[in-house]
Amino acid sequence: MRGEVTVRAECLMPEKLLERALTRGARFDAVRLEGDHALIVDCDAASAQILLDQCERFHLPAGTLNRRGRSAFIEYARRRRTLPIGLMLCGMLCWLFLGRIWLVDMAFSGEAAHLGNAEALRNTAFSEGVHPGMRRDIDLDALGQRLLSSAGDYSYVGAHLRGIRLLIEAVPEVPSPALYDVDAARDLVSDRDGIVLSAEARSGALCVQPGDTVRRGQLLIRGEEQLSKEETRPIAALGEVIVRTWFTGEAALPLCEEHTEYTGRVSACAMLKTPWFSLPLTEGEIFPDQREDVQYLPIGGLFLPLEIERTTCREVIRSAVPIDDKLLQERLRALAFADAALALQRDGLDNYEILDRWIDYEKTVGALTAKAVIEISADAAVTREALAKDTQRD
Repeated sequence: MRGEVTVRAECLMPEKLLERALTRGARFDAVRLEGDHALIVDCDAASAQILLDQCERFHLPAGTLNRRGRSAFIEYARRRRTLPIGLMLCGMLCWLFLGRIWLVDMAFSGEAAHLGNAEALRNTAFSEGVHPGMRRDIDLDALGQRLLSSAGDYSYVGAHLRGIRLLIEAVPEVPSPALYDVDAARDLVSDRDGIVLSAEARSGALCVQPGDTVRRGQLLIRGEEQLSKEETRPIAALGEVIVRTWFTGEAALPLCEEHTEYTGRVSACAMLKTPWFSLPLTEGEIFPDQREDVQYLPIGGLFLPLEIERTTCREVIRSAVPIDDKLLQERLRALAFADAALALQRDGLDNYEILDRWIDYEKTVGALTAKAVIEISADAAVTREALAKDTQRD
């Protein structure tokens, strides 16, 4: 799915710009290169702002090509000439309703914050008389105690007022660790392909040794205990099998980049746009190859959705210029390792150790391809039930 904002930035080393944005928390849905060192990125609004801030810091040409969804609505509202009047009206309405609570939010903290159920807690609060539009004169301590006794599975529930916002903060109870029942027969199997580095069975019979190659679903520790030479009994297998496995990423870029030169010829056209139809106002010349700059001029005010779309076309001449091999490899290295890291992230591993990483380059007709590999070690021993759930999720 594409992000809600598309950003275009021009720089000599796009991979460095990507790395700086990623280290500051940016997340990209799609990244692609366009001629003249242009970088096209699809991402959310927050990540777009991080990328634009980095471009502004280093004086790099950058701008927003497209906005979708909520971000587009915010940008559309920002362009409205009468926005200050709307803000003034909004401020007056807020002043009129400050005596009541209009927002009720839920927040969870603590080690088990991910176990919090916002919908269930909201329903419990509603049953205790908490709803948007209620008066502010409430006993917050008493409300927190009532919610704590009614919600269940929480070690703390508190209520805090922030203007017209009521924040209900809850700390879910940390669940007790699962009890190990030695008589509950089960096997441990591998949840991934790899090579065994170490294997230890605390209960059950070990079926693999260091150096063995295992496949996903292969039996690692059999839930079986030897009572005598002829007799065994089923038990719950318990142990750890550390395997070495690999995650790969790939990226490809053309050997030549497009060089654009402006000829100086410019043409402009305008169109009146409404949500229902569009009406051409002026027509301009269309060049065989051109770049377009679109501007929107609102003319209808707050209550009439009218705007003029003005498009300026500049004629360009494009030519292919070979890219230096070292520079191309640096770009591909960042993109390929980012793809490999994304594959590792999608796997959902919590505990692992990165053992090594490397990259190979392959030159084909008109392009250079990089294949990056991240080698890790992780415990692959899981129950058959856990493996089945993981397969369904995939």
